[in-house]
Amino acid sequence: MTLSRIDFYLLKRVSLPLLAAVGIAMAALLLERLIRLLDLFANRGGPLDIIIRMLANLVPHYLGIALPAALFVGVLFASMRLSSDSELDAMRASGLSLRRLMVPIMGLTIVLVIASTYIMGFLQPHTRWAYRGLVHLVVETAWDSAIERGAFFSGFGGKTILIGDISDGGRVLSQVFVKEKDDQGRDVIITAESGQLTRAGSGSLQLLLTLRNGTRLESMPGTTNARSVEFTVLELPMESAVVEPFRSRGEKESELDLVELVEAYFAKSPEHDLEDLQAEINSRLVRILSILFLPLLAMPLGVSSRRTSKSLRVTFGALFLVGYFQILQFGHDAVGEQLAGPFLVLWVPFLVFAISTTWLFHMTNGRPGADPLAHVFDAVGDASRWATAMVSKRLPRRKAEASS
Repeated sequence: MTLSRIDFYLLKRVSLPLLAAVGIAMAALLLERLIRLLDLFANRGGPLDIIIRMLANLVPHYLGIALPAALFVGVLFASMRLSSDSELDAMRASGLSLRRLMVPIMGLTIVLVIASTYIMGFLQPHTRWAYRGLVHLVVETAWDSAIERGAFFSGFGGKTILIGDISDGGRVLSQVFVKEKDDQGRDVIITAESGQLTRAGSGSLQLLLTLRNGTRLESMPGTTNARSVEFTVLELPMESAVVEPFRSRGEKESELDLVELVEAYFAKSPEHDLEDLQAEINSRLVRILSILFLPLLAMPLGVSSRRTSKSLRVTFGALFLVGYFQILQFGHDAVGEQLAGPFLVLWVPFLVFAISTTWLFHMTNGRPGADPLAHVFDAVGDASRWATAMVSKRLPRRKAEASS
């Protein structure tokens, strides 16, 4: 079926708020995580390019959250705008049913479902593992995680190090003792009053120890010859502590893609609990399929009675979605803890969600001008007005009591 001009118009109406919602959500989520990463790097140290790589690996994770929410917001705001401008009434008066108007929107939804299937089912497991690997690298190569005050440590390129005190997140040192062998096989002992630890370069994990006010002693093993040199500043390159390789991908169920999850489940992999595999498989499938029914909830909310506050409709839809996905998260945890089967705690909520949204859309489509949620909104509006009135009645009394 070819798309008409109205179909393109509807897609434009939905796409603009959808893209805006994706951009705002991604910016907010990534900014929040960036603040936490900067705090980690301020305490541990590390090059800037690792932060960028960590944020890049978080993009698929946050896209999996932002896309369903943005689709709901896009359809809701588009339908609210069409309804408030009476464009929807004109379209329906010309013989276009709400079901026909949903055709391009559902086409867009199917595209997003396919994209979400790839993101949640195949891309997220790999980027999630890569992100955890970078966190492991930063934590394990940090100076203050490898060395302790008053204890000898060997691991920085064969150097034996003793530090009297460490401050400023492990970057400012005092009472430094270093023992190593140079390229000619001589024993080198360095002592210094203080030192400062920095990175050798902007994109390097190698450490550079700058020592101040100390002595360098060189001696050849088996001889009595020794040479002592006092220095004001001495730069000492130090290799990062040896990092154990990060574990292989797939030790956690969340790091397996959908195909790997199914294969591990039917092969009864001894490395994974079958309940955890069940929880991960069913949770991903339910979340992906739930996207198909988001427009069926957003459209009736948007075309409901004009007497209802728009903010109330948006709030109701947001709370409904948050509650629904929290139920799915609880179901995922319940299956993993063997508290219930996946059908009861994952598929039953999904079926209730799918049937209720389909019924809501059918009622809105079959009764033009009717508002199936009018009673709900009226009850919520009456409750809010009653609460406001009770608070306003109490305020003068409190003021009077305070003045007396």
